[in-house]
Amino acid sequence: MKTIPGDLATVYASKVHTIAWGLKVTRTDGAIFGFTSHNRSATISAVVYDSAPGLQISSLAMSSGFEVDNLELTTIDDGTVFVRSDVLRGLWKNATFYIFKYNFLDVTDGVEPVMAGTFGEVTLRTGSVVAELRGLQQSLQQPIGNPSTKNCRAHFADFPAQNGNNRCGLTAATFTTTGTLTSVTSNQVFTDSGLAGAADYYTEGILTWTSGNNDGTRQKIKAHAVGGVITLVLPMLLTVQVGDTFSIIAGCRKRRDEDCATKFSNVLNFQGEPDRPTTDDITKSPVASV
Repeated sequence: MKTIPGDLATVYASKVHTIAWGLKVTRTDGAIFGFTSHNRSATISAVVYDSAPGLQISSLAMSSGFEVDNLELTTIDDGTVFVRSDVLRGLWKNATFYIFKYNFLDVTDGVEPVMAGTFGEVTLRTGSVVAELRGLQQSLQQPIGNPSTKNCRAHFADFPAQNGNNRCGLTAATFTTTGTLTSVTSNQVFTDSGLAGAADYYTEGILTWTSGNNDGTRQKIKAHAVGGVITLVLPMLLTVQVGDTFSIIAGCRKRRDEDCATKFSNVLNFQGEPDRPTTDDITKSPVASV
């Protein structure tokens, strides 16, 4: 049950319109941002809520059941907070937010919690940024449990980390190496001539940039050829240049024999059912015995 601080409740009862909206955003890289709908910035619990970008919260839809609460946030794109490169690199994706109301004449009156959740789509428009905010109920919409699959369902070496639930059993650091680009064909195809490994060793692996325009972002690898030629599944949005550094983890195509058994000697941790009967096996007509 939501509780409104006594001093703030008194302001509500007075019917004096000195209430503003506050929004706290914590990105996945740990950076914290504060926004306020008022024309003066405020500091609440050591977080500065900036008035410069502006804040408009609209289309607020909240329910008492398990339907997902949704709203749309619009703020001015002045290039200081929602930096275009950060948005394109996905730094705002899945950021957590906390929305509240407060008395802008006296922030010590406390705050009224309104909504919390995570960022959805972030859209760059001319002069503004629009972000979709999703309530905590969004997590309840996600499937729970594991379906039966032919290939392995585990993340290879638990990378990216899945809350410490390493069903693969291997250690990511053992299969991770670093490199530096020596030539660039495009934002999708480039080469590190010093990258060792047989062809396809890094296919289906993940490359994480550690410098350059794409620093901090990762992309899946579509193909790896001898000589260190790497092709990504999708091209990077920002320019890739010679000298950019990266870390790269070996690829696993999640096949029992070729990958778990032969490539990584890890078949005991295989998380698939390649020998299970298919629907056709179950429903086909019986074969008469000879």
